[in-house]
Amino acid sequence: MNRIITYSIIIGLCFFISYISVNGTNAIAQRNSVGNISYKLPDTWNAVESEKQFRLLEITLNTNEDFSLVLFSNIQGTADQNIERWINQFKKDDFFNQENIIVTRDSLDNKYITLLEMYGTYEISNMGNLSQEKTLKSNYGLLGGVIEFPNSLYFVKAVGLNSAISSNKDNFERFVYSIRLN
Repeated sequence: MNRIITYSIIIGLCFFISYISVNGTNAIAQRNSVGNISYKLPDTWNAVESEKQFRLLEITLNTNEDFSLVLFSNIQGTADQNIERWINQFKKDDFFNQENIIVTRDSLDNKYITLLEMYGTYEISNMGNLSQEKTLKSNYGLLGGVIEFPNSLYFVKAVGLNSAISSNKDNFERFVYSIRLN
């Protein structure tokens, strides 16, 4: 009887190891994959793989609040250049204040993370049509993240109403920190 139990355990472990070697650990750890990265998505977020160039994911909230998040790869510029570009997407008006721009940096074993949080009047780009006026969105916020691996960069940008941005700050940070190379 002991041999049967021992053999059953050994065979079960062999099946488990085979499953992990074929499928990886993402399913067990409840991680999703896109491209060559994996991530953990908060329960209140909906993610769709993007068909647009450079975009990997487009994310919205289950609550349909004014909030959109995009995960990019292979876009031009360094982390600092993209952070500066995101800051410049806000109107420099009476409400714009450098003290309202929070940039944090974190160095981990295999990646370097830069986070941005800011609020103000968001200027929606006219995408190259300089004759068209920019659309202004008051009471808007932006959360930005840059994940730098040794050979690749990933950019995460969320924009939306102040309330949606501030209430999703923790989820945003957990999402950014969860991104890892497969």
